[in-house]
Amino acid sequence: MGPQFELRCCIDPEILRINVDRQYYFEDETVRVNGSVFHKRHDYNNLMSVIPRSKFNGIHIKMEDDCPQGGDDVRLCLLKSLGAHNLRSIPCVQCKDELKVYDKYPLIDGVFYISPVSQFGPKTEISLDGRRFFLQQLCARCLWSDWSCKNCGKDEWFDGKSYVLGTLYYYDIVSSGRCCPTVCQNCKQPLGVRDQLSTQLANGNYATINEQMTCQSCGVSKFHLVRDIKTCHVARAPTFCE
Repeated sequence: MGPQFELRCCIDPEILRINVDRQYYFEDETVRVNGSVFHKRHDYNNLMSVIPRSKFNGIHIKMEDDCPQGGDDVRLCLLKSLGAHNLRSIPCVQCKDELKVYDKYPLIDGVFYISPVSQFGPKTEISLDGRRFFLQQLCARCLWSDWSCKNCGKDEWFDGKSYVLGTLYYYDIVSSGRCCPTVCQNCKQPLGVRDQLSTQLANGNYATINEQMTCQSCGVSKFHLVRDIKTCHVARAPTFCE
């Protein structure tokens, strides 16, 4: 899923007005120096401490020079949405470390992704094809760490190293990999996901994650296919030294 899908901001004009008034926009030091509320990137030291130098390229990191036609719309949408709430940094949903938001690609030292469920942090919304989703993010160090499921112990379902850093993914990347059977988030009984849905997920049709499902045991309708980040164990990767 990529820029061919319609991505839009979801900004409440009243929230925008309140935040602009509260922050004294034109008196802000960051705005005075950078011309916006976001940071200017002066180096890549943080990323270089996480990933090996051989991976420091446009294949593994979204760079400004690699931006295809339409890619700038994604950047502007994200910055407008975050700027409306005066969010100059956002937390990693896994480790809770703050990530600076930069004005150009790579936008963060990690990745943005959208989900129908907000796992942690400010509830910033964006619209994809007319549906509202929450903006979530993972830092590079968590992505390049070893993940496992606390329920079943399996660890092959998530490969954070495969994601391009500094850009946006149009699906819940944490929920895209499956291991143990999906259970109801309310009663914890097996959800009995249809074979067709399992096949769709296995084939990369991650839009299924965004659909509410009704549990046959307790009748609760939720986004049961969204993986709770609290069920993930992450062995944080050490600082990379080449």
